[in-house]
Amino acid sequence: MKNIKSIGFTFLLAFITLAVNVTGVVYATDADLNLPSTIVRIEVSDGTESYFITKLMDVPEGYDVSNGTYLGWCIDTRVEMARSPATHPVKLYSSLNPPGDLANESWDMVNYILNHKRGNATDIQQAIWYFINLDTAYTPTSKVAWEIINDALENGEGYVPSYGEKIAVICYPQYVLPSEVQVSIIEVANTVIPEFSSPQIMLIILSATLLIIVMYNKGIFRRIKP
Repeated sequence: MKNIKSIGFTFLLAFITLAVNVTGVVYATDADLNLPSTIVRIEVSDGTESYFITKLMDVPEGYDVSNGTYLGWCIDTRVEMARSPATHPVKLYSSLNPPGDLANESWDMVNYILNHKRGNATDIQQAIWYFINLDTAYTPTSKVAWEIINDALENGEGYVPSYGEKIAVICYPQYVLPSEVQVSIIEVANTVIPEFSSPQIMLIILSATLLIIVMYNKGIFRRIKP
């Protein structure tokens, strides 16, 4: 029995030590995506699930985006962007760290909308335009769009997508006049593991400790043969 108790407490100590070490790891200093700084190309076509189907090309390896298709949305109705097979050079920016001229836009609302969808693509697009439509105020005509807007106004202030949720990535046109190509966004899954605050770390350790103590008292460790 003494050996069995020793095994149980050794396991408990090892688990607590592991919890401290794991939660002490710094996963990310800023909960943002790893995007290429080089210019890439996009090719867009009309979507059904989203406003655009956006194809990324010339994306280097090792980033949180890759060559392929993404759900895309418009934030700029000043012009009509040429569809596929036309391609457009862009730089990619996370909406959590937008370029200076877009820094004051309502990205929290847009990210909230992308992660709390309802209605169809038209409803969602109109709601996005309500919050961000460069240089032009937009008034939605869809009843569902207004439901989306009111939900975002009530719950979306300061919203930051968590791990696995969608982050709006800005496709910012390069080498063209602003009037020639629309500024658009694509949906990219957030791959950043969030940091835990000190209180959260202590809560995790305490919860794990209590769980193992309960397991020990219920005789779980007694089933381990010495």
